[in-house]
Amino acid sequence: MLALSPPDVLDLVVGLSPDRSVFVWGPPGVGKSALVREAAARLSMPCVTLLGTQIAPEDLIGVPRIRRLPSGRDATEFCPPSAVLLDVPFLLFVDELNSAVPDVQKTFYSLILDRRLGDHQLPAGSRVVGAGNRAEDRALVRPMPTALANRMIHVALQPTAEAWLDWAAVADVHPLVMAFVRTRPQRLSESPPSDSTPAYPTPRAWHMLSDALSAVPERLWHAVAVGSVGERAGTEFHAFARRAREVPTVEEMATGTRPVPDEPDLQYFAATAVLAHLARSETIAGQHAAEAIRRIGQKSQEIAAWALDSAFARPLPTDAFRAFDTTIRTTAGSVLVEVLKLQRYRKEQKTT
Repeated sequence: MLALSPPDVLDLVVGLSPDRSVFVWGPPGVGKSALVREAAARLSMPCVTLLGTQIAPEDLIGVPRIRRLPSGRDATEFCPPSAVLLDVPFLLFVDELNSAVPDVQKTFYSLILDRRLGDHQLPAGSRVVGAGNRAEDRALVRPMPTALANRMIHVALQPTAEAWLDWAAVADVHPLVMAFVRTRPQRLSESPPSDSTPAYPTPRAWHMLSDALSAVPERLWHAVAVGSVGERAGTEFHAFARRAREVPTVEEMATGTRPVPDEPDLQYFAATAVLAHLARSETIAGQHAAEAIRRIGQKSQEIAAWALDSAFARPLPTDAFRAFDTTIRTTAGSVLVEVLKLQRYRKEQKTT
């Protein structure tokens, strides 16, 4: 099967007819679940998740009960799980489907093909998306019956640093993590180690590390880095974080108190610090951010373009961002003219 980037998989899930199902293959931690939830949000649908490893056949087709018919006779009917008893179309996400036992996988035949669970018909327009790990990921997987596999469109999810950084820029990911992945994109996702090492780099692991950096003292950063993304990537990250102490603050760059670093990896960290600055409420913070980007652009137009792309992809409802927007447009100078020529300044493209 072909490997697709997260944006391509998202477009596929959203664009297909509701009566067609997609199965997304990929290693643990690459964002399969988050992508399906984003697809549901884009479709304005509720998202109901079932885990193949945590359900039994009766959880799907329902448990039987006796019901008296109008004729006076008794009949058996099956009561489906309450999670799927919605009155509006919804997206049913079956995660770890290929990790379920064979009897559970068989119960999905009619669900995938006919949108039916036992006696219960899903609302018209409902969608079903499956996902699971691969055998080479050394995760818990079982063979998928051909009769089930043939009812779905199969794609492999291949995480990309560019797509992940676009998401990270608006997801409050720690600037150090963003800068490290930006300069070392090959570290975003790696295959599970062949030994018993429990931690290794995945998009989910980097997100966990980001949360940990904001919660623990700096003396523990090396430990949480290694514990999140593994010995090699964690040690590299810690060394990078120590060097990042040399980077001036946004205010120092904006006022010229300290110059923008010459090293590209530290320039990326400076740019991500600018992005974090835009979440603040003070107007002056946005003005400083705009001036810092201008000065970064004098040393690297590519990094300035990336920062502007990230900032304007999803504008923040803050006074700092509004001041940043105004200052960028009125005092940009030649640096941002070059960005426009590169067609990287997305918001400006839409208004000119």
